[in-house]
Amino acid sequence: MTRVCFPGLRQLGLVFATIACALVAMPAAHATGVVLQYHRIADSGPAITRTGPVEFAAHLTLIERLGFPVKSLQKILATECEESSGSAIAITFDDAHRTVYEQAWPLLRDRGWPFVVFVNTAAVDAGHGAVMNWQQLRELVQAGAIIGNHGVDHQHMIRQPTDMGVEQWQQWRRQQVVQAQQRIDAEVGPQPKIFAYPYGEYDLATAAILAELDYSAFGQQSGAFGCESSMQALPRFPVSGPYANPESVELKLASLPFPTNGMLIEPVQVPGTTRPQLLLKLNPATDNGFEPSAVQCYATGQGAIDTAWDADQSMLVVRANETLPVGRSRYNCTALNTLEQRYHWFSQPWFIPGADGRWPAE
Repeated sequence: MTRVCFPGLRQLGLVFATIACALVAMPAAHATGVVLQYHRIADSGPAITRTGPVEFAAHLTLIERLGFPVKSLQKILATECEESSGSAIAITFDDAHRTVYEQAWPLLRDRGWPFVVFVNTAAVDAGHGAVMNWQQLRELVQAGAIIGNHGVDHQHMIRQPTDMGVEQWQQWRRQQVVQAQQRIDAEVGPQPKIFAYPYGEYDLATAAILAELDYSAFGQQSGAFGCESSMQALPRFPVSGPYANPESVELKLASLPFPTNGMLIEPVQVPGTTRPQLLLKLNPATDNGFEPSAVQCYATGQGAIDTAWDADQSMLVVRANETLPVGRSRYNCTALNTLEQRYHWFSQPWFIPGADGRWPAE
């Protein structure tokens, strides 16, 4: 039975998870996979969300050279571990930018590679000029693409509006998922239940809603997913802007998951300065090349941070050296697999409001 923790601490108009509900067990993933996250395929637009057409083509060539199979994300998630023959790559795009249709699709179509476009439906319904229309999305589906759920209007799902009570907020988050899926299915035909959190932001309450609705859900934290990963906090590697360098992309494509126990850790911290402690339960085997004592973790903007392996508890203990800034941060943990010479990669996101309970402006 899934143990669900909902936010229980109200402060300055926002709701945060209680410390007592720091962990929650969620359904585990199946096969091993590396998921790439793109937005627009263009040389213009915000740097953090764009990948140039030349860079994108280089990524596809790199995947071909490395020999990793590109598979449907839905098929990777549905494949049982014992049936999996190793890592597979899935390609995803957030926000349904028109450049995906114009620049990315022709290259993917030539290779016969599947992909996912995560759609926030209000933008498509409104006919935003930078976004694909429903007819273009139908063309992609007819060619084998999946249209994933990105919510109705791309709102922050962990930031409680000041005019909503807790129950109303919970219902609003549910409606963001359900109503978007209804529009997608009505326009392009029934699609798999795959969700991408807007801005990569989630908390235990949001993850519980997705689990109840039977969705696989993806953030924007780095790493590969494996058999023991939570299905409601699956990682993706952002490969736009500063993360589009082919050398770094090669490391990501070859990455392996951590042997975690599938526990989902509350990423939303209480207001004010904080150095959250990550307690990551691992299930390392003695013959698979993963050495937990060799794990090193890094915090956003801080470089290497305190990382210790408690063999008695099978627990990785990680804490930032300095307080994390308000907004979004991550702990990235890696360890070289001594047998495969590939890196195990795990990332824990942290979402931290200010001392006054306010979030930074986007």
